[in-house]
Amino acid sequence: MKYLVLVFGLLASSWAVAQETPFQFSPLPLDARTHQVLYTGTVPKAATAAQLLERAQSWPGSAPYQATLRRCNPETGTMKMRVDSRHGLENYTGQLTIRVEDGAYTYHLTDLTYTQPGFARAGKHSPGTITQRLESLVYTRPSKYRTRKLTEIHARLQQLLESLHQAMHAEGPDLVTR
Repeated sequence: MKYLVLVFGLLASSWAVAQETPFQFSPLPLDARTHQVLYTGTVPKAATAAQLLERAQSWPGSAPYQATLRRCNPETGTMKMRVDSRHGLENYTGQLTIRVEDGAYTYHLTDLTYTQPGFARAGKHSPGTITQRLESLVYTRPSKYRTRKLTEIHARLQQLLESLHQAMHAEGPDLVTR
C-alpha cells in the first residue's frame, strides 16, 4: 500500500510540473483548419483603397525582397504576388495576397517554401539545392536544430512583413518634412 501511494504521488507531481510550461509545437503560425503555415492580419491605415493598392503595387522596391507573377484586380481591390526573400544562399518563397479597402488592408502569406544550398547536405554527390515546403520542417521530430531553424525562418518572414507594412504606411510625395 505504501508503494501504491508513493507511485501515485510521483505521478501526480510529474503531471503538475508538466502543466506549468506547455509545449510549443512551432514558432510559426499554423492554420487550425489546414495545418499549414499562414501569416495573416488586417492593418488599419488612414488611406483610400486606391492609395493602398498603389502602395502594394510599388512594393518591394529593393533587395533582399523580390515580387514576381503579380496579378492586380482594381475592381476587387486584390493584389497577388509571389514573394522571394534571399538571405545568403537560402531563399524563402511564398504567395502574398493583399486585399485593400478604404481605411485598411488585409494580407495573407501562404504556400511557403524554403530552399537551402546544396552544400548543406553531406555526401560526395549532392543533387544541388533542395526546396521543401515549410510544413515538412515543422512536422519533423523536435530537435534543437529544428527549433532554431524555425525561429530563424519566423524572424525572416516577420522582417518581410515589416517591410510590407512600412511600404503601405508610406505617404505620397506631397508630404511636408521638417
